[in-house]
Amino acid sequence: MTKNAIKKRYNSAAKLPSFAAMSSRAPSALDWLVLFVLALIWGASFLFIKRSVAIFSPLQMAMWRMVLATALYLPVAVAFWSKIDWRRWRPLLVVAFCGSAIPNFLFAVAGQHVNSSLAGVLNSLTPLFTLMLGVAFFEMKFTQRKIIGVVLGLLGAAMLILFNSKSSMSGNAFFASLCALATVCYAVNANVVNKWLRDQHPAGIASAAFVLTGWMFLTGLWWSGGWEEAQRDERGMEGLGYIAYLALLGTVGGSILYFWLLQRTSAVFATSVTYLLPVAAIGLGAFDGEMIGPLDLAGTGVILTGLYIARK
Repeated sequence: MTKNAIKKRYNSAAKLPSFAAMSSRAPSALDWLVLFVLALIWGASFLFIKRSVAIFSPLQMAMWRMVLATALYLPVAVAFWSKIDWRRWRPLLVVAFCGSAIPNFLFAVAGQHVNSSLAGVLNSLTPLFTLMLGVAFFEMKFTQRKIIGVVLGLLGAAMLILFNSKSSMSGNAFFASLCALATVCYAVNANVVNKWLRDQHPAGIASAAFVLTGWMFLTGLWWSGGWEEAQRDERGMEGLGYIAYLALLGTVGGSILYFWLLQRTSAVFATSVTYLLPVAAIGLGAFDGEMIGPLDLAGTGVILTGLYIARK
């Protein structure tokens, strides 16, 4: 079977429109509501990461999140089993590790030392790194506007990571850099999915990735002592509640909402959540008592400006 025949077969089986063919109609009130809900779900994730690593170690927290997400994805994998091209196990492994496991761990480590506001803002670097890696390794076209946008975005990130301690959101430079490294992983994942898994149903991609790697995370949970810690620590159930939110809404529910919105509207509208997520993270962080300085807002503004220019 030729490559084009395989692509046609799986597009038909999944009954999912290609990105190019997605609806371009004006977003409805429901679409706007879903967009704001999605921004709140993902913005709150950084706050719950910070709270969960106050109870579990970063490795334990990351393993619990991946194990719970695997359990949630299993019935999805069963539903899409016949539509998943299991021969593409290599890019599916990239989805599991670069799209979830490694960034989850990096954000968990960083969450012990930087505010959730900063983590949420730095997460908005993902589209910029996606563009940079796409040009370098995936034959993506580059324009002058995109160069300006990437440079501005990186300057904004540098402002937040390296600025002096007068700004509480800036935090420790090394651990803030881990947040940026996590977005590089997200960027690798995005480019791999776009190149090798574009014809697969989104729910099938995510669930298949977790089915292939779930046993590793279950082993990692046992090895890290996460199961024992949940029973030993008097706040263990509280911590599992935070992680359940991250797995159920942050990892599984958020992805489903995002792809549903992508199919209902357009890629441009759906990815606008990138602009709202930092705002939600800052607002929720302030509500949780995190101090936000004017230079923090300036750095955030530079990143979002760069992102806007790069996407034009």
